[in-house]
Amino acid sequence: MMRAAGYDLGSSLGFVIVINLGGIVGMLIGGMLTDRFGGARIGAIWFGATAVGVYLLSVHMPLAVTYLVVFLTGLFLFSAQAMIYATVAARSDADNRATAVGWTSGMGRFGAVFGPWLGGQLLATGSTTTGFTVFAAAGVFSLIFIGLTGPPSVKRPTDRDAAHPVSVTG
Repeated sequence: MMRAAGYDLGSSLGFVIVINLGGIVGMLIGGMLTDRFGGARIGAIWFGATAVGVYLLSVHMPLAVTYLVVFLTGLFLFSAQAMIYATVAARSDADNRATAVGWTSGMGRFGAVFGPWLGGQLLATGSTTTGFTVFAAAGVFSLIFIGLTGPPSVKRPTDRDAAHPVSVTG
């Protein structure tokens, strides 16, 4: 999509490296913030920032600014996906937590296949800027869906919990 947006092949390949470097930094920052403020809150903010970043990529900017936007988009995008796992795990009962995280992971894999296919289809029809808008919309939808999950339920310890402490050794 970046080549179709007017960037040369060298820059387009550089964007792949830079977006992944942003993802590494994002995982570190996002993880620390999630531990402090919760996955849903940080995930929603991160998906909103991802949407803005992806949409900005549809605008031809100076190369240095584009690299910065690509880095920040990677920072937010890749760690936002990880916040979904944290949110689902925190908001699921112990009885269905593995299933919930499994479903979430499966849907993520679906998106990992569908997204590139959709991008290819949009490029094939010459819809360069539409592709950026569609992927930015996915970030907005993710922000909305996280917001619709509501606040996490707070469980108070019961007498049963105190009588059966969790042991690392079994």
